[in-house]
Amino acid sequence: MKKLIGLIFTGILFASTNDATMVFLTIYPGARAVGMGGAFVSIGEDATALYYNPGAIAFFEKNEIALQHSNWLTALWPDMYYEFLGFVRPIPQYGNIGIHGIYLTTGETEAQMGDGTVVARFRNFDFTVGISYGIKFKEKLGVGFTLKTVYSFLAPDWLVRRYYPETGGGGAALSYAFDSGILYKFDFPKGLQFGTSLLHIGPSVKFTKKGGDRDPLPYTLKTGFSYRPIYTQSHKIIIAAEITKVIVNLFQDLKEYGYKEVWKDTWRNIGMEYTYYDFISARVGRFEDYAGKRVGWTFGGGLIFKSFIFDVGVDSDIYSFETDNYRFSIGYRF
Repeated sequence: MKKLIGLIFTGILFASTNDATMVFLTIYPGARAVGMGGAFVSIGEDATALYYNPGAIAFFEKNEIALQHSNWLTALWPDMYYEFLGFVRPIPQYGNIGIHGIYLTTGETEAQMGDGTVVARFRNFDFTVGISYGIKFKEKLGVGFTLKTVYSFLAPDWLVRRYYPETGGGGAALSYAFDSGILYKFDFPKGLQFGTSLLHIGPSVKFTKKGGDRDPLPYTLKTGFSYRPIYTQSHKIIIAAEITKVIVNLFQDLKEYGYKEVWKDTWRNIGMEYTYYDFISARVGRFEDYAGKRVGWTFGGGLIFKSFIFDVGVDSDIYSFETDNYRFSIGYRF
């Protein structure tokens, strides 16, 4: 439970990361992707591609459902959890469509006066719901788009109005956003793929009705390559590398801080997956975000049983504090 002593939750209402708000949009979903360090923009072989690269869904040949659950960063907030649900449906000759949703909550919040008097209990949460379309060109290039709504609830309107009357109330924000992506499969060398996506592009938001600045969404660029040096019926190996950059105020940052600082604030993702007879998989990855002090190795694995896929991904070691951080996913192809 998170306690807001003396109702000093102004920092929550106005806080930003990389000058952006609704930063829950930058959390990586999917146990498979997390086990590979988040390097998934050039792979996108399960329904979490709806988040990483909508262009990847153009290559799906079967319906697929993916669900993910994570008790996320419980060392900070024991009640916090993070959910993903995605569904992709191929439509022969017309392209493929998909829908996905993400939900994050920090659990119950207690707002207190300075003397410890509880004046409110409520649940913070964020969610997004999107619909995607992907189409394939000449068996090599997949292009996709997503339109989604995003919502963040930080505090009840009456609570903000009572203790911060100058704001006119608020505590929640609603917007919409647009994603786009491409996935290209090279003829030579065979097994090489390139993916890139531009995510969370939409209008800025504000959490108060009066005053205050509008904060942008976390516009994000992901670009990377993957390669399959071995891809047989019995053994499959995938190696992937990419970079992720929140590009809010990118040109201003380049001018003020220079290339080195901007590169320091760019996330690096690498990962490898080995699969034996389409039955069991092992994964390892590395995630580097030096500006955010998140650097370390990730791990994961999976089992495939008929049309069901079970995966687990662990990225606990990337954080500068001790926490258990697991993703559990289940998929179904039909």
